[in-house]
Amino acid sequence: MQYIAVFKKEKRGFGVTFPDFPECVTFGADMEEALDMAHEALAMFAAMQLESGGELPEPRDFDAVRALPSTGDAKLAAVEVAPDGSDFEEVEVTFHRHLLERISEYCDRHGVDPADFLSVAAREAIRNDVFKG
Repeated sequence: MQYIAVFKKEKRGFGVTFPDFPECVTFGADMEEALDMAHEALAMFAAMQLESGGELPEPRDFDAVRALPSTGDAKLAAVEVAPDGSDFEEVEVTFHRHLLERISEYCDRHGVDPADFLSVAAREAIRNDVFKG
């Protein structure tokens, strides 16, 4: 299912809302990060709604969202979510013990989940093209 995300420029990035899910909001420092965050936020929100016995609403199309008074001149993007809440995948990774300890200590110190830490690190690596040749 595809839902329309509304991206509004703010002082330090882009706020993201979903007219079909008014309680689902997120933010990104730039448009690329905001789009990544939109995918994650919508997937988490949809999974929680389904787990609590709710259903996903019928998605509005671009024209219907663009016609909303609150949309204004915001950027819009379609964000896909699995109708059964299965958007997240578990992966197995191998780290040297020392690096894993450093990641764990950092996460503990800052109250961050290791999966969130690795997601942020991956986005930063992509944004900065750290492996370019």
